[in-house]
Amino acid sequence: LKTRRQFGQPLASFQALQHRLAEMLVARELALSMAYVAVAALTETDPAQRRRMIASAKLEAARAGRLVAQMAVQLHGGMGMTDELEVGDYFKRLTAVDLLLGDTAEQLAVLEVLA
Repeated sequence: LKTRRQFGQPLASFQALQHRLAEMLVARELALSMAYVAVAALTETDPAQRRRMIASAKLEAARAGRLVAQMAVQLHGGMGMTDELEVGDYFKRLTAVDLLLGDTAEQLAVLEVLA
């Protein structure tokens, strides 16, 4: 966004794209906070509470990963999924991580059962 230009100015100067970047940053920070929750779950003595904490962290990390990856591809335009840019590789990796150790539906089912 800093290098591509439209109407004589960098794309990063457009407010709508700045809002997308801010959303991506918030999602990343929330996922990081939930990673701390998952680490704290390792010391939890109650197995049900530990499972709830881990399921919540996995759910939020997957959601944030999807959001950031999808927006990153969109912000790169038509080049987002080409082999020339790494953003496509990250998108594919985050999609695979979403399915690792239980997808969103499985984590929601765990939270529903433990609620």
